[in-house]
Amino acid sequence: MSTGADIQVLFVDDDEQWATLTAGDIESEAADVHVTVVGSAHEALDALSAEVDCIVADYRMPGKNGIELLERVREEHPRLPYLLVTSQGSETVASRALDAGVTDYLIKDYGTDQTRDFVNKIHTSVEHNRLQRAIEESEERYRTVTEQSHDGIVILQSGKLRFCNERLIELTCRERESLQDGDIVADIVHRDDRDRVRAVIDSWFEGDEQSLLHEARIVRPDGTIRHCEYTGGQIDYRDEPAVMVSIRDVTERIRRERELRWERNLNRTIQEALVESRSRGSLEQKVTDQLQHHGYALAWIGEQAGGGVVPRHVGGDSRYLETIDRSLDAEDSDGEPSVLATATGGAQFCENVANLSSAAWAARAVQHDYRSCAAVPLVHNDIAYGVLAVYQEQPDRFDETEKRLLRELADTVAFGIHSLETRDALVADQSVEVTVELSDGHYLLYPARTGAFGHSETVDIVGTVPVDDETALQYIEVPGESATTIRDAVDDCPAVRETAVVTDDDPTRLRVTVTDPVPEVHLATRGIVVGSTTVAAETATLSFELESRADLRPTVDSLEDAFGSISVRTIADGTPESANDGDSPDTNATLTDKQLRALKTAHYNGYFEQPRESSATEIADLLGVSHPTFLHHLRAAQRKQLRPQFE
Repeated sequence: MSTGADIQVLFVDDDEQWATLTAGDIESEAADVHVTVVGSAHEALDALSAEVDCIVADYRMPGKNGIELLERVREEHPRLPYLLVTSQGSETVASRALDAGVTDYLIKDYGTDQTRDFVNKIHTSVEHNRLQRAIEESEERYRTVTEQSHDGIVILQSGKLRFCNERLIELTCRERESLQDGDIVADIVHRDDRDRVRAVIDSWFEGDEQSLLHEARIVRPDGTIRHCEYTGGQIDYRDEPAVMVSIRDVTERIRRERELRWERNLNRTIQEALVESRSRGSLEQKVTDQLQHHGYALAWIGEQAGGGVVPRHVGGDSRYLETIDRSLDAEDSDGEPSVLATATGGAQFCENVANLSSAAWAARAVQHDYRSCAAVPLVHNDIAYGVLAVYQEQPDRFDETEKRLLRELADTVAFGIHSLETRDALVADQSVEVTVELSDGHYLLYPARTGAFGHSETVDIVGTVPVDDETALQYIEVPGESATTIRDAVDDCPAVRETAVVTDDDPTRLRVTVTDPVPEVHLATRGIVVGSTTVAAETATLSFELESRADLRPTVDSLEDAFGSISVRTIADGTPESANDGDSPDTNATLTDKQLRALKTAHYNGYFEQPRESSATEIADLLGVSHPTFLHHLRAAQRKQLRPQFE
């Protein structure tokens, strides 16, 4: 709550309904704030008077935009608090606004209640402005109101601290007695910023009237760094020249801006790498190179092999990796983060390598000027593809934001590796065609469990489309039987949530929504496409293709763990052409999972038949997406499938 006089706010936005509702919410939240709403920059200039304490203006408006209005306001009211509201998180807009003298800005989010954000920024900016005016009018008045400021306030004379308010004590986490009459710059300012801060303060002592915002880092006794903005100017203090400095903590704002900038830039380059890469090796090399380009001294991707972690691709100087023990049997207390991440499956972050100098790897890291490091496993669908490790030349570089971003990046890279290896498996020159049989009643559509399917002894699963982690659509055909007979039998199965007839021609096709795990989805998440499934009494026969015979045992083991006893019936060498059957995309098309899901669901539901057996809206509902989203993915898939044929 503001403790000063009532605040008169001029709210400028061409969205009258939103502005009126927001103004009402602000007045309800803060009794001392009174809001007048106008719809354009022209109306704002007409309504502007000496009674206005703050302007809140939208960036996008007809005629003059919010920055152009700010420039006009600054001609006559150079210090009037001005908050810019924008629906864009653009750094260009923010930079222009700061150059024009905006007090603060806020990104408009229609989906959240931002009333408290508006009230806090209005209170803070108005109180800061009133404080500045009070200082200019009277030192005594200044001393009365400084303790009410949200900013740290200091008075300096001859380079020594003569006064500070309680907010500065909170900001620096120091005792007042330890700061009084001391060299405030040496005591609290980061060593790399001290010369610059001293130069600015000296200019104020010499009478420089500019009150531009400057940036500096404050270091707390525990080593924590707070990013601050400060402004100031010359005043009289006890009849002697002095400098007043107002310091605002902007750490959270800097963190958010850095997060957005780092995430946007890095994600863009990584996405480009995913699109452009045609092999796992090229993807990994591009990722490590981009990480080094974005500020890491060393970045590398390794995989488990031969009882240790073997580097696959390195961005930066690889000499450090050649000197450390990367075996997985290293003691946990001495284990290098990449080794621990591989062994435990959990992300590892070391904020200060020097604190672990007794470990051999840490001593060598310090020798190579690495002071902090992180390692994150590359895992997708419970399959480990290796580890991503990065190193910094400064300690304490991995805050919560960067840890989150690295984890998300690792997930993206693991998905990319999974997709490339799946594609490579489909186009491998030598593949293996495998037929396995599940027994012991572990397939949910066994006729013995669901009832007799008329005279038919088998059911064919012609397609499976995962919808989410718990649901899949399966398309079944039973030759020579009616839709009613099949539907009655299937409906008795507890794992079936609903059924629908796709076509009652011969063979009859039904769509079944299942909520129990099915082997087709289990294999698909591991990059294996099932060519066909035939369900008979007490058995189910699945045919699929593997990249090599070496993949057979792990695949069978994973199926047995999930579905019980598995018998391998046939193993045969495949051909390149067999990798591109009806259930897999053209290898040149590189369909995304969403595109493939849309294409398969449309096919199995008769969307391409004439007349159509299902509408786009019906298929979109099945997939749990909007009608436009389904059509977007379907058309993208069609373009990718057709382009190799005609180009």
